[in-house]
Amino acid sequence: AGTLGGFGQASYAATKAGVVGLAKTAALEGGRHNITANAIVPGIILSEAARAAEATNPLYERFKNRTVFKRFGEPSDIAAAITFLCSEEAGYVTGTTLEVAGGIPLFTA
Repeated sequence: AGTLGGFGQASYAATKAGVVGLAKTAALEGGRHNITANAIVPGIILSEAARAAEATNPLYERFKNRTVFKRFGEPSDIAAAITFLCSEEAGYVTGTTLEVAGGIPLFTA
């Protein structure tokens, strides 16, 4: 929602986009202190609530088919992205948005 928007989800999309803007501003302000700041934009991640909804919502199969991998993300996918962004290997990565969304944005371009 932070990069794509969604019908009937104006407030949700606005808050997600706000996180992206906050990360960019924090990167500018923290850079002089060698502090990085980035945003992660997750796709559908199978939390306990999402797993329950998947079992009862017929639209979830359609959503799953909008990913390159034909599956939803796992919490460990987000954890891996966070681990990378907090590592020394990402020490020169700042002010960016990392989409961990299984390629969903590729189908909406």
